[in-house]
Amino acid sequence: MQTHRNLIRSLATCAALALALGAIPARATRCDHSDGSRWDRAANGSLVDVQVLVGGQTAPLYFAPGRWDRRYFQALRGRNYALRVHNRTDRRVGVLIAVDGLNVVNGERSSLRRNESMYVLDPWETATIRGWRTSLEQVRQFVFVDEERSYAERTGQANGDMGWIRVLAFEERRPLAWLDRPGFGRPHGDTRGGRTDDGLRERGSRDAMPQANEAPVIGADRVLKQEEMTAPRTAKKSMAESRAAAPQTDTYPGTGWGERRQDPVRETRFVAAATPGDHLVFRYEYASSLRALGIRLDGDRLQDRERGELGFAKPPKR
Repeated sequence: MQTHRNLIRSLATCAALALALGAIPARATRCDHSDGSRWDRAANGSLVDVQVLVGGQTAPLYFAPGRWDRRYFQALRGRNYALRVHNRTDRRVGVLIAVDGLNVVNGERSSLRRNESMYVLDPWETATIRGWRTSLEQVRQFVFVDEERSYAERTGQANGDMGWIRVLAFEERRPLAWLDRPGFGRPHGDTRGGRTDDGLRERGSRDAMPQANEAPVIGADRVLKQEEMTAPRTAKKSMAESRAAAPQTDTYPGTGWGERRQDPVRETRFVAAATPGDHLVFRYEYASSLRALGIRLDGDRLQDRERGELGFAKPPKR
């Protein structure tokens, strides 16, 4: 199947990055353990389904006891991960993704608003979001690192959403057009483009689409800064420095600035609805922290030993 990708430019009310891949439905598979713990293979919303891929494999998504508003998955230090997002509707959908509180398109602190950069999926299509976008051609892959080595920390943007991933899906809002005829809401002969009540530009408006000399959402200067980032900024006191004088505790994961990967996209026009139709929330932690939260991991070695379900005797390897 021919694949094609789109990237959106800042409009009057929306800036989005569109990416369309082959349609592959994300099937949810739920497992309920006898101890009450549960996990899924996908998070299902009304507009999109989301799977987490760790090392190319679909990762189990767990629920902590009494917490059904988020899904947890295990971080594996040094492994790449990605998000597979499937549009389950017959309409285009805009998808805003924030990792560690940062927008994955422009690497800036996200306010989770419709005017931010986002990916846009065509009807029934699936996109795999593999990293921080550095240009229309490349991304830097998501990789699990200790929090002090995360992209957010290294750019001086560490925040309260470290370890969290938020996926918001927006329906497309199509602006109305004036019917240009005498006596219909405007003076006779006036065929200029107007504005809708919510400020969206109509057809015929000169500035409805970005002009050729305007900078795209990911301007060349912003991309250049990201590509040249090889060391953390020193303007703010880093998280690692603040911990230096304190006793060392358990480490926590963050999302790092991984290796380059070709992932071409192009710009398209998309106007997002005022509010998202989906807001899917994920949190990732190392295995020890997940267990501390009461989550029973699939394939937990200690539980396997306790039940004695490892099977019959096998010859030694050597």
